[in-house]
Amino acid sequence: MRRDVPRMAAERHDVIVVGGGIHGACAAWEASLRGLKVALIEAGDFGHATSSNSLRTLHGGLRHLQRLDFRRMRESIRERREWLKLAPHLARPMRFVLPTQGHGIKGPTVMRVALWVNDLVSFDRNRDVQEDHRLPRSSLWSRRQTEAAFAGLAMAGCNGAASWHDAVCLNTERLQLAVVAAAVGAGAQAANYVRAVRLSLDGSEVRGVHVRDELINRDYEVRAPIVINAAGPWIDEWLAAASRPRVADLFHASKAFNLLTRPLPFRDAVGLAVPPRAARNKTGSELGPQTYFIIPWNGRSLIGTRHLRCDHASRSARVTREEVLDFLGDLNQVLGERQLSGADVSGVFAGLLPEQAANPGPGVALQKSPQIIDHAAEGIHGLLSIVGVKWTTARAVGERAARAACRRLGRSFVPASQRLWSSAALYQHRPSTGVALQLSADVAAHLEESYGPSRAAVLALMDTDRTLATRIVPDLPVMWAEVVYAARNEMAVRLSDVIRRRTPLYCSDALDRSVLNACAVALARELHWSRRDSDAQIDAVEAEMAAFRGPLRKVARPVAA
Repeated sequence: MRRDVPRMAAERHDVIVVGGGIHGACAAWEASLRGLKVALIEAGDFGHATSSNSLRTLHGGLRHLQRLDFRRMRESIRERREWLKLAPHLARPMRFVLPTQGHGIKGPTVMRVALWVNDLVSFDRNRDVQEDHRLPRSSLWSRRQTEAAFAGLAMAGCNGAASWHDAVCLNTERLQLAVVAAAVGAGAQAANYVRAVRLSLDGSEVRGVHVRDELINRDYEVRAPIVINAAGPWIDEWLAAASRPRVADLFHASKAFNLLTRPLPFRDAVGLAVPPRAARNKTGSELGPQTYFIIPWNGRSLIGTRHLRCDHASRSARVTREEVLDFLGDLNQVLGERQLSGADVSGVFAGLLPEQAANPGPGVALQKSPQIIDHAAEGIHGLLSIVGVKWTTARAVGERAARAACRRLGRSFVPASQRLWSSAALYQHRPSTGVALQLSADVAAHLEESYGPSRAAVLALMDTDRTLATRIVPDLPVMWAEVVYAARNEMAVRLSDVIRRRTPLYCSDALDRSVLNACAVALARELHWSRRDSDAQIDAVEAEMAAFRGPLRKVARPVAA
């Protein structure tokens, strides 16, 4: 991928996608696959906001059974299967276990029926999925089996567990980037750090977007008759620049976060019903138990998702120390011998999710379905907006947006069954490159999981320059070749792009200023930074990492239940 904003501005496009999160990336990819000429712009780095802050699950919508919403359940099952097919190097099956209790709706009898229906509705969940990624049938566990698997947890009244398989993503940042790369491979032009300033209009017709290249502070006009606004939480701020009266905001913010912690000794993902402590119920209204999942992920545990109400107009997902400690206090009621302290939290993934506009209750009521809005009714012809709700179905939402764009342009829309997936897939098996490198097992696995077929190019760099075939930090199998590859091939233009999204270096306990300085030196050779530039990049990453890690690791004692 090459960043070329002047070229993007010099050419005329069919569609401009504003916002390089997973929904914008999927819209650009789907439109490109239909033969549309697409420009994808992102104000920051691709997937730097909400798209990088999920629980990393690609789930089949089992929870939709509660509302008998089989349409949405079938969509989730289909899209989970698509990710397992398209990116098997990043999407993997995982068993999820939810302890049962009593003999009512949370009891084993009801759950047995729910699992049977889930297997029935997902009858085609493994169609064309490679054998080692197929999802087995659900099952019901005995009390003894459940207690043995999750020894040490305080599961009062547990009488068994419901067990089913879903998919998890090892690295959503890499998967997000793979979608952008697939869009570029299908003909799209993409550029990060390009901010959409305002719409360019000819009367009521969209003509394009006035943009600013944030790296050089230069303005351009990118031209196209269709604009897809996928700016996520910033969707309304960008629309306001169109100078048209708004009926109502499209995005009503709520705050969501997940904790990255020391590894808890569980092989499977476990769901725990956690009662809120009385001290947290400040509204005077009773909040019911919330179910949180503990997911084994890359040698640590991911726990979430915690949802908090906030000002609907808020555009900051900052999570406070008190909010994290409050979450830990709730969790420790059921963690038993596995209690967590603030020192066990190595990171906080936080983002903003759309809440229902009218929600009188004390808890968060998330928007249930994604929206694609045509702004013709507001006097802007050629402007579409996406309000997405979850990672799993982002491809389907992007397909719907691409269909709407084709309809607007009078183009035919090729159905999915007629696609040439061989040219669009994110992953294809390729023969060995023959690169004679002696790699440890964890490095080889990391390169396969992170890059899929692109690992050949990374290996080639290591073979050409053996200094690039060494680890950056001792506790992660990340190699110096990955930094160079990110700058040359993945549009990494800032140090944070490499530390937070092109590699998992942000998870390293050894990541300090000396490591950041060494990475900045490697990038400076590729991007021609001055010493002042490098220092500014290091300072920015240190501030970002401080916000991610927070002050919690200084807390030594478990938080009381």
